[in-house]
Amino acid sequence: MNLRIIQITPLPYLFGCLPVVERPPNTKEFNYNSIVIEEDGHYYYWSRGVSIEITKTLYEQVIGNPKLFIDSTSYKLHQRVNKVLGEINYGQ
Repeated sequence: MNLRIIQITPLPYLFGCLPVVERPPNTKEFNYNSIVIEEDGHYYYWSRGVSIEITKTLYEQVIGNPKLFIDSTSYKLHQRVNKVLGEINYGQ
């Protein structure tokens, strides 16, 4: 089993750099630790109490670039976790 803790944070704003990339605000909701797990050829992303199975490609991409911005791997995984959390809350 291989575990890695990664820090998910919004892409910082770099003054004067173009193009401007859409990014979430720098708030607690978008700053957190996640864990990526590889075990026996299966890959998982754990964040905010939710574990989801992911592909090897997503596993490698989120490790390579954990910055949140629109259409980033981190953002897509963030949205998948939000969907699971929403389904849990609606089911109660």
